[in-house]
Amino acid sequence: MQNTIEIAVCLCIEHSVVTETLSRALSGAGFTVLGNIQDPGVIDDTTVVIFQPSTRSSHYLMQYGSRKAWIAYIDPSVQHQSLESYAAQGIREVLYADELAPHRLQRSVDRAIKQQHMLQRQSHYDGLTGLLSNRGFLEATDQALFNVGVNGRMVALLALDLRGFNDINQHYGFSFADQLLSFVSLRLKSTLGPLAKIARLGGDEFFVLLEQLSSIDAAQRVATRIRAVFDDPFRVHNESVRISADIGMVIYPETMGSAEELMRHAHAAMHTAKGRDISIYRYEQGAVDDWSENMEQALRLALRRGEFELFYQPKVCLRQRNILGMEALIRWRHPTQGLLSPQHFITAAESSGVIVPIGYWIIEQVCKDMQTLVDHGLFDVSIATNLSFRQLQDEPFCKALPRLLQEANVNLNCLEFELTETTMLTEPESALDTLNQVTALGVTISLDDFGTGYSSLAHIRQYPISTIKIDRSFTQRVSLDHEADSIVRSIINLAHDLNMQVVAEGVEDDTQLNFLLGNGCDQVQGYLFSEPRPMWEVLQLIDKILLPVNLSGVHTGQ
Repeated sequence: MQNTIEIAVCLCIEHSVVTETLSRALSGAGFTVLGNIQDPGVIDDTTVVIFQPSTRSSHYLMQYGSRKAWIAYIDPSVQHQSLESYAAQGIREVLYADELAPHRLQRSVDRAIKQQHMLQRQSHYDGLTGLLSNRGFLEATDQALFNVGVNGRMVALLALDLRGFNDINQHYGFSFADQLLSFVSLRLKSTLGPLAKIARLGGDEFFVLLEQLSSIDAAQRVATRIRAVFDDPFRVHNESVRISADIGMVIYPETMGSAEELMRHAHAAMHTAKGRDISIYRYEQGAVDDWSENMEQALRLALRRGEFELFYQPKVCLRQRNILGMEALIRWRHPTQGLLSPQHFITAAESSGVIVPIGYWIIEQVCKDMQTLVDHGLFDVSIATNLSFRQLQDEPFCKALPRLLQEANVNLNCLEFELTETTMLTEPESALDTLNQVTALGVTISLDDFGTGYSSLAHIRQYPISTIKIDRSFTQRVSLDHEADSIVRSIINLAHDLNMQVVAEGVEDDTQLNFLLGNGCDQVQGYLFSEPRPMWEVLQLIDKILLPVNLSGVHTGQ
């Protein structure tokens, strides 16, 4: 480690002995000591903060004691309001004052910096393919839009979704499907080269950013090249697989908007391409989209006809070795298309606003199913359901939610709402008031798909979050990828340092389970225990197989 890295020492006057000990240890380790800093703006560009709690930091004093100091990393992109907010971003090491020898401090700072770089990388890149993540792509798009004002050229965003990928996933398994995604990403990179920035945003969805385009025709030509990527079959595990892609495109500044808005437009255009069975569709601002209108009408009709259902996937408590709760997942039993998963309609529901009445129905159905659990003798099994950014942007929904929960006549301590990182950063301040109101009623809040979005720890601390869920893209790489191992360990340690529970999603084999057990993960969910099922099937599963859970591995014969 280079000792030229700036280290900020944030100390209080009350603990002069600790201050002197830290200063001597830092100097002995070869670091430049910035001193007793009271202005947070001074340390915006530092990499590591060594923070000593003061009498004003009563919470930290009670938790760690006045003779302890901790090392935390910071996120330079976040505007901090107080010195305490630095510490709240993630304690990496906690040391007694008399343990701060130079060699020990050197190792501690080295670990803190390494973990910081690791977390920063995982937030910008997809763990499976090495492509940009949601956060990395958003930042690249923001910069590209800014550059348009300088160079006067065009920018294009393309959303890609692989046709038939779910069938391949179910037929060949996750390992095969992940290998196929890796090959798709390699072929995209090989075809586009430095012309584009490519991201995988989860599942089989890719985004492409094209910069400095001279015309719309130039974007169309690149889109045609991308479509041709899928002309030849992919060879995976000695199997020849043919797959195609639906492509949605939006051009800036032909269509105006922020990076997030343009991504939503490209995503909607991709669904239009899928619905019209055409390979490429370009979103045009102000144009009437018949497919979107038809989808909105179909969703409202489905709600009236009772075509939506809730499936449930159990969450297993590793400490108590039993079923602690389950996650509610919506399905649409379409009269002609069969059973549809959320990826086929949730985006359209959110963009049209239909997600709000659907959200009312989900909460009502979850409360009914909570009563079913009680009638079955399961008094402490909780149910989690998602809240989208569109629901939390709807003022009537935010005002009605606490009242609806109070009138539901169920144990609200067994109800949990899951938010994504995008949801946290896009809803208005009134939504935070709503979340505080529902948590006051006993409802818990969890952060879903942690690590795939772009929130900072400072944002997390603003919300009444009690649980962090590790995204399956990380869980499924543990014991195969050293970086994934370190990321998962860091997330678990981070959550526990912030007094939060940790749930690992997508657990599919004993190796992943044993890794999570060994590293102190609290809960898991995944196909190792059960796929999402209707409530009556979950109750049978709990009775016959999963109560108590056999943590040496439970296979459900699927």
